[in-house]
Amino acid sequence: MTENERKIEEFIYDYPVCEFYHLKHSDLVFSEKVRYICEHECEHYNKSWACPPVIGTIEECMKECDGYENVFLFSTVAEVSDPLNLTETLNAKREHEKITRNIREEFKRRFNKVLALSTGCMICEQCAYPDNPCRHPDERLSTIESHGILIMQTCAELGITYDCGNNIVTYFSLIFYE
Repeated sequence: MTENERKIEEFIYDYPVCEFYHLKHSDLVFSEKVRYICEHECEHYNKSWACPPVIGTIEECMKECDGYENVFLFSTVAEVSDPLNLTETLNAKREHEKITRNIREEFKRRFNKVLALSTGCMICEQCAYPDNPCRHPDERLSTIESHGILIMQTCAELGITYDCGNNIVTYFSLIFYE
């Protein structure tokens, strides 16, 4: 176990994570094509301080990730009565985002440079973008995909569990650190 892994494992078991992995930047699958989906299929595109285009071009976001060698991937799971029940899945997503923000703070206490990406910012009911500044700029989280990362392909290639069965939703976060 490396020194970085030891530092992380000192606290990670205090959080309700399903699985976690110590990765290198080179383990992640990147594609500029992911941004096309953001632009054409995501309801948050150009409607959030945590999403494209305001967070930068795909090239800028991928370059930001390039500044880190170490990556910590973790997942949370939640049981829902029906994965199509938007209320339940959004509540599970909010809980995942809260866990991600807390874990990011743990990383900030132990490492010099930290970037957290997850499923998207869910702090406010309605984002202040574009009329007003972000209410929580130090807490918001951009999506993994907004930075060009194909998380499902990454998980498949690394043998990471992403289908935990019926009525279980799985969410992922990445913490880049140095």
